[in-house]
Amino acid sequence: MQLLLSGGPVLVAILLISIYGLYIFFERLLKLSKERHDADSLMTRVNAAVSERDLEGALVACENFGGPVARVLKAALLKLPYGRSAVEAAFQEASLQEEQKLTRGLRPLATIAQVSPLLGLLGTVTGMIIAFAEISQQGTGNPAALADGIGQALVTTAAGLIVAIPTLIGHNYLASTVDKILTEIDRRREELMANVAQAVASRKEPKRASRPAPRPEDMSLLSEDISSL
Repeated sequence: MQLLLSGGPVLVAILLISIYGLYIFFERLLKLSKERHDADSLMTRVNAAVSERDLEGALVACENFGGPVARVLKAALLKLPYGRSAVEAAFQEASLQEEQKLTRGLRPLATIAQVSPLLGLLGTVTGMIIAFAEISQQGTGNPAALADGIGQALVTTAAGLIVAIPTLIGHNYLASTVDKILTEIDRRREELMANVAQAVASRKEPKRASRPAPRPEDMSLLSEDISSL
């Protein structure tokens, strides 16, 4: 309490935003840790399903896997029968939605990291104003009269830096995690499109005599309109 009183209302403001920043960091850390973004096993199943022209199987694989990569791939796979432009639009829309979800909370953290030192500087200025006001009233012969103002200046400056430094580190860590997920989404997007194009190209090749004819139920799972890809 003595420390809070020496810091004044500026220190109280710094403590409040530090609690809010701590909540945001751990909430987003927990959220991102639950998102599956290592999609190697997912792409193995999706690519195999697409190669077999099993659109339903690819959708089920995305649904069971979960995570941002799977959600974006599922949105694109649903548009496969409507052509390349529809798939690209679905990719773009789903990627934007996932980016908004993943980056939620990062801006407030960045704001706290920027505002905390400024609040500390504000406390320094107000503390020095108090100290000089005491000097003007009592002169320089009583150092104890300057303790409140100087104490507020020092405590708030230190508190602002103590809050800003770990908040900035936490923000950068979360931003790096989000960038990795978004990069993985873009990489899997290109992989899926390349695999679809390969499946379409192999579909157009003339059938060999020794090659068994595909089953009608397999061919019906992927629309003829996919040839526009």
